[in-house]
Amino acid sequence: MSRKLEQVKLLLRGIRTDNDDYHQLHNLLKEQRLCMIRRASDALIAVNMQIDGLYPALSLSARVRRETLLSLGVTADSIGIAQVFSWLPPVQKTAARQAWQQLEESIAACKRYNEKNGELLTRQHAFVQTFLGLETQLIYHP
Repeated sequence: MSRKLEQVKLLLRGIRTDNDDYHQLHNLLKEQRLCMIRRASDALIAVNMQIDGLYPALSLSARVRRETLLSLGVTADSIGIAQVFSWLPPVQKTAARQAWQQLEESIAACKRYNEKNGELLTRQHAFVQTFLGLETQLIYHP
């Protein structure tokens, strides 16, 4: 099997694995939000540890994908991915495009959920600060 074919297979496997990992991350982010709402601190710590455990794998996968694309002689972006997919037979090309689109959607969904969780955390922190009388006194109020 040629080196190029091996690299393309590695790329496609990585996309499938990332889809699974981002699906898991999305579920953990949902669970994280529920823990914050319920103020379940022990459960929140456990969920955060699971989330933290996923980040290195996702980071490594992105780095491997970037290096693989560059070694295939294409750019390390969506254009490069599309170029690699264009080398595939029609059935595999369609499946690869769908998997890539699903990955992009999963990443965007995780980002949105993470932002929502951050907003919730900020609101909870502000509430606690106000409740405890620890809010900062500003010279002006916007």
